[in-house]
Amino acid sequence: MRVLLIAQYGPLAASSRTRVFQYLPYLEAAGIKTEIKVVIPDQLVTRFGHRGAASRLLYYVVSFLRTVWVGWRCIGLIPSFDRVLIQKILFPRPIVYLLRKYRAKIVYDFDDAIFTTEESRSLLGRIGSWRRGNGLPRMLACSETVIVENEYTASYARQFCDRVETITGPIDTDRFSPRDKPVRDVVVLGWIGSTTTTAYLAGILESIERVVKARPNVSLRLVGALPFETDQIVVEQFDWSIESEVDYLAGFDIGLMPLPDDLWTRGKGGYKLLQYGAMGLPVVASPVGVNSQIVEDGVTGFLVDSEEAWMERILCLVDDAGLRARMGQAGRERMVEQYSLARGGRKFVRILCENLKNHRPAHL
Repeated sequence: MRVLLIAQYGPLAASSRTRVFQYLPYLEAAGIKTEIKVVIPDQLVTRFGHRGAASRLLYYVVSFLRTVWVGWRCIGLIPSFDRVLIQKILFPRPIVYLLRKYRAKIVYDFDDAIFTTEESRSLLGRIGSWRRGNGLPRMLACSETVIVENEYTASYARQFCDRVETITGPIDTDRFSPRDKPVRDVVVLGWIGSTTTTAYLAGILESIERVVKARPNVSLRLVGALPFETDQIVVEQFDWSIESEVDYLAGFDIGLMPLPDDLWTRGKGGYKLLQYGAMGLPVVASPVGVNSQIVEDGVTGFLVDSEEAWMERILCLVDDAGLRARMGQAGRERMVEQYSLARGGRKFVRILCENLKNHRPAHL
């Protein structure tokens, strides 16, 4: 069996890394031959993606041109493959029209609520919203199967595709695993993420400041965030990298995942919580979207929805090392049993192999 994987980004991007690249060993073990095409390579994002307005405009133009170019190339390749996985890409209408011919082969994957079309003040933002609002339904309608992150995104996808499968995460519980911690007096509150999600921390800043004021032995450590300043507490900040992320997570004592409740965040995958849980960390999180499914409130961590509750639950964990250990162990067991890469990889292979009888395989 041969599968063509078309990823939106390279492996540095969390969405492509977790929903395409980390499955490669499982596909190989199943005897499936793969070929990967990347629309927006890592070096393009690194060079242009997070700079000034002119760079962002150039990034969007180059990204669109690459989307068209890769799309046309893949149309010619599809006949020689049994399955085609398209990860999160919104191809222009002419390419989608040609993809319809191969609908029985196509599996489409998207993780976030990219169908959300909130109004934006910028021209690029409005163009992006218009493109997502029109492009995603077309991609879903030309796919035999859709893979999503959670039930919120699944409910949208079912409007356009009859077969919708859910894989949350998954998390590599071999790579992300607990480590022995040195005896220390400091309790580290930790957050890992991207520059675009740093703003969510502002919602709990006052609660963290109150915690630190009450317990001077508490520190805040951020990985991958934008520069984050507060006059009340000292913040340790580190740049994210694939090579260092596990080491940084191992230095946390409590994992944080604050989220506002809106149309976009309800579709998020909760990957921070999967990382925290796999590392054996107790968590404090907002009860938004899939967070309420991943976190077993009072068992693997706490779900909180007010500033007062954030402070109280963090203090509860800060003051009780035994509770941190029990919740961390329960979270680890939950990740292994329900959200592990081994479990997700098997399901991913099954999805790709099912319904092949609907068309004649190219090579088996």
